[in-house]
Amino acid sequence: MHSELTDVVRVPCKACGSQLRFSADKQKLSCDYCGNTEDLLFTKTKLIENPLPFRLEQDRLTQAPTEEKRVYACRNCGARTTINFDTPTVTCAFCGSKNVNPEAQKTRLIEPAGVLPFRISREGALQRFKSWVGDDWFAPSDLKAGAMLDNLHGMYIPYWTFDAWADSDYEGEAGFYYYVPVQVRDANGRTITQQQQRVRWEYRSGSHQGFYDDVLLMASQKLSAQEGAVQEVSRYDMQAVVDYDPRFLLGWEAEVYSIDLPESVRKAEEEISDRERSACASQMGGDTQRGLRVDTRLREQTFKHILLPLWICAYVYNGKTFRFLVNGQTGQVAGERPKSPWKIALVVVAFLLLVLLLYSVANR
Repeated sequence: MHSELTDVVRVPCKACGSQLRFSADKQKLSCDYCGNTEDLLFTKTKLIENPLPFRLEQDRLTQAPTEEKRVYACRNCGARTTINFDTPTVTCAFCGSKNVNPEAQKTRLIEPAGVLPFRISREGALQRFKSWVGDDWFAPSDLKAGAMLDNLHGMYIPYWTFDAWADSDYEGEAGFYYYVPVQVRDANGRTITQQQQRVRWEYRSGSHQGFYDDVLLMASQKLSAQEGAVQEVSRYDMQAVVDYDPRFLLGWEAEVYSIDLPESVRKAEEEISDRERSACASQMGGDTQRGLRVDTRLREQTFKHILLPLWICAYVYNGKTFRFLVNGQTGQVAGERPKSPWKIALVVVAFLLLVLLLYSVANR
């Protein structure tokens, strides 16, 4: 890393001297004042997977690539984000606090290996919000007109990615359904023949091997409360990840990871083990199963730290704040929308009327 692009990222416009920013629309460095643009290389020569000893020494990774970052800690909610050295004020993307005098500190971090540049601009995120906010029949009819955008923050969110080979051995019993005729009495006391289900159990064992590429785990503690929405919008095209260059962050915000590597390693192990268990269950077959035991071993584990683009947004409707997220690459939207009690009541009444109608027809 070049020192002038770590703590203080300054890339002056060659035409007017103003600070350039990365434009999601132009995919270049752009000047807001004179319109001049400068190309930025989208290389993939440094996206190296780092070998990961899963028994980390004292919960630290030895010889991890690191860099110096300028970090701002929000006094209101405690969220930590990277900022430019000369930023006089900061609006926190998580709690919305404004006009906070930043207290920056140098923190030694594991350096990102890659970044997925924003492709959705502020205007693009706003358009997607307008389309999404009214696209729900259960939402109030005036939601689209009455929703007032409160804040809109384009942020690079920290993620860990993990690669690993998994070798699993399994054993258990696969059950296969079959049916036998059985004599029973009906409600009128008559003897009738029914087909009753039985299960034939077979012991089975085997092995399964799989390679897991880029198992993605979010490293933001502050977004954990919205984890469901984050997962919904986290379908990124990972082939578009390029070498990390801090100039991609010009004009944007970037959060420092708050879920460390050892914790994410454990989550990755659990996720891979769950996937292996499902794969072994599928391979074992049968209509049903019991006593499935799976022994999974991981090898050739690697990791890398990357930054992915996300719009973190909020809007106000009838005095209440609702949050939503926009994928900064694809534009996919997920979040909270209020529900109309009148529309819900209408559906309930319609359902009850349908039940009564079917009941009356059946008893004619």
